[in-house]
Amino acid sequence: MSKPLSPPVAALADQGIRWVAITWVNHAGAPLVKVVPLSAFDAAVAVGVGFSPVSDAFRADGAIDPAHRLARPDGDLRLRPDAAALALLEPSSGWAWAPGERFERTGKPYVGDQRHRCRQQQEQLYKAGVELWAGFELEWLVASYRPDADPQPAMAGGPYGADRLMEGLDYATALLDGLEAAGIPWLQFHPEYGAGQFELSLAPGTSLEAADRLVHARLVIQRVTRRFGWRCSFSPKPSLERVGNGGHLHLSLQRDGQPLLQGGDGPGGLTDAGGAVLAALLEELPALLALACPLEISYRRLAPGSWSAPFQVWGIENREAALRLIPTAADGASAHLELKVVDLAANPYLLLAAVQAVALDGLEQARSLPPPVSGDPAHLPAGAAVRLPASLAEASAAFTASALLRQAFGEDLHASLLDSQAAEVRRCAGLGDAALAAGDAWWPLVGGLP
Repeated sequence: MSKPLSPPVAALADQGIRWVAITWVNHAGAPLVKVVPLSAFDAAVAVGVGFSPVSDAFRADGAIDPAHRLARPDGDLRLRPDAAALALLEPSSGWAWAPGERFERTGKPYVGDQRHRCRQQQEQLYKAGVELWAGFELEWLVASYRPDADPQPAMAGGPYGADRLMEGLDYATALLDGLEAAGIPWLQFHPEYGAGQFELSLAPGTSLEAADRLVHARLVIQRVTRRFGWRCSFSPKPSLERVGNGGHLHLSLQRDGQPLLQGGDGPGGLTDAGGAVLAALLEELPALLALACPLEISYRRLAPGSWSAPFQVWGIENREAALRLIPTAADGASAHLELKVVDLAANPYLLLAAVQAVALDGLEQARSLPPPVSGDPAHLPAGAAVRLPASLAEASAAFTASALLRQAFGEDLHASLLDSQAAEVRRCAGLGDAALAAGDAWWPLVGGLP
């Protein structure tokens, strides 16, 4: 006799759900998946499904980098879905989704698992009485595929234009219906600046919730876009002639129930503790960039004068500052901080694990926060604003040198990440900007398009 389904799984069965996609995100920022029948979900939670460690040696193009320390046939892991995060994916087709974490065959958590590391850092903050809330903005290009040209926008309309919304209203309706059917909370949706580009702001949550929502939402966006016969590109720079796609990260913090980014005497209402967190993030920003912008094409987006914030500065409501403080007390909302340099190639679990580690270190080891910058940092006198790394190799060197991040990730995961960064540098060596953009135009799709 078969074992009864757990109540959450039984409830999904009553809704006609038949399959569950279990995902995790590798070092290259690509979601990978194993699918189980809903009837086997509880067993997958308890035991897991097999997944080789080699998956973190995949490059952005899907190839296994032979120099990566995980590029070996030995060993196996067990991917276990998080039952508490089980959610709908496309209920009309019978699909649900859950994020997974990898474990050793012994049942011990795998030290290289990205989501588990994010969970650990979240628990460290909780122990210190600190809560961090996070939410992502997603930007993507909706385009038709032509093998002999750059991605062609699928609909007309101007920057932030209502005309583009009307041209694509059927698409927008299907997309928002899909997000709500999947139970993904969102705050805003609108046409972005670039032709054929849209933006979605997800509701904030804990670090794990924010990272899960990003992965979940990307799957829904990809699925809905494909149903219209178009493709969506999350590439940081789908074309050299077009604006790039960001994946901005918004953060707010409180300690012992008190907000840290408002109600103080510092610039923009910062408290001393909030200023210390901001100073730590600012100091570690070059190293964080290797996680926030993990593809070489990411650095073609981070260009001065392009509203991509490529300087190591902070500002109050300054959209060209890498760290933008947004005081929103007048709106009746909590002040928050925007990390503007992030793009959607980032593994959100790794990025948030690092951000949480830096925030906690800032509270424990206070640093001096420089004055905020007004206006475009590119127009300041020479030396007044430090340029962030202009290549992945430069960002990886900063990541290598960060003792804080090395400790936060542990030697094994840190070294594995360095191997992946080196693999991306080698993959792109010798490629001109045009070839680089063309090769990654449809990221995260790999293997060519029909």
